[in-house]
Amino acid sequence: MKKIGIAGLQREQIKEQIEQTSPGLFECHILNDMEAAMKVKSGELDYYIGCCNTGAGAALSIAIAIIGFAQSCTIAKPAIRAKQNEIDQFVSEGKVAFGLSVEHVEHAVPMLINTLASR
Repeated sequence: MKKIGIAGLQREQIKEQIEQTSPGLFECHILNDMEAAMKVKSGELDYYIGCCNTGAGAALSIAIAIIGFAQSCTIAKPAIRAKQNEIDQFVSEGKVAFGLSVEHVEHAVPMLINTLASR
């Protein structure tokens, strides 16, 4: 079972989206951004999902500092919806920390989770 640390805004909604999209496939942990990033870095968690108003600032700043810029990406920004081909590319490049803005949780999280589930 893959493990995901969820940080930032809308954590409960993200967890619900993950559980609805792939029931029983992911173990979700609601944590603060520091705890989630440290657990991904140490291998205790497989992925980090952070959410804020922009999808890049507070959603990913700690993850970038701890996990690294090369393993972090923003999948949805204000007024810019997530795109499946970009998510596929990010995951194939080895990204493990994903940021998104609050208005895109309902469509972006299922896209990301379906991609992660297929890996």
